[in-house]
Amino acid sequence: MEQLLDVTTDGPRLIIDARTAIRQGRHPRAEILTLVQDAPPGTLCEIHLPHRPEPLIAALQQAGFNVTVSEAAPGDFMLRVLKL
Repeated sequence: MEQLLDVTTDGPRLIIDARTAIRQGRHPRAEILTLVQDAPPGTLCEIHLPHRPEPLIAALQQAGFNVTVSEAAPGDFMLRVLKL
């Protein structure tokens, strides 16, 4: 199966870059949710996307996560989720 996401760790940070997959027309919401849910407590998940992903934000909030959203540049959004 083809890797949809670029995933790296940097200490307690889990960095998930979905920009390329989404620009290629893929929808990796399920994979992102699984990565966040499977992260150990204390992990700061940073999710990079090319647009503001309202369905993903809603899914993370529905799963009980607090989500912050920032736009670093046009077409470069980052969600931050702290896994408690």
